[in-house]
Amino acid sequence: MKHKVLTTMTAALAVVAMSVPAAALEAVTETGVPEGFTGDQWLAAQAEVQFLEPENNNHVIQLTAEGLVPQGIYTIWAVETGLFGMRAHPGGGLPANTFVADRDGEATRVITVEADNPYDRMVIAYHADHRTHGETPGEMGEVTFQHFAGAWPQPE
Repeated sequence: MKHKVLTTMTAALAVVAMSVPAAALEAVTETGVPEGFTGDQWLAAQAEVQFLEPENNNHVIQLTAEGLVPQGIYTIWAVETGLFGMRAHPGGGLPANTFVADRDGEATRVITVEADNPYDRMVIAYHADHRTHGETPGEMGEVTFQHFAGAWPQPE
């Protein structure tokens, strides 16, 4: 029994050692605040992202958030800024970029992206119409609202 406990503890410590410290995403009101929320309520939410152990030359990123819309539908967006503007990609692909907050407004989601990606920002969007919109986030400020934004996480 001692061997099994030590093996489990060693494996858990290895995963912790491979991860990078979490980075906070900022709650934002750039696209407005959905009906039924005050700006203060919306901005009180918190989210952070953390790199986990890489898989097959891919980055594995975990999002953890609280203060979300209870049972609200959210999507993760990877934003690439270029010479001709910005382009948003479903973070981790479809439907992996979609998650639903629990009844307490908390959620954890893990996505996998290519290690050599061109992303420079991450956006977490809330969908007030209770639908995701595939390859696009949906009408910002109408049915879709940015809840968090920040620099795309980078491994150390």
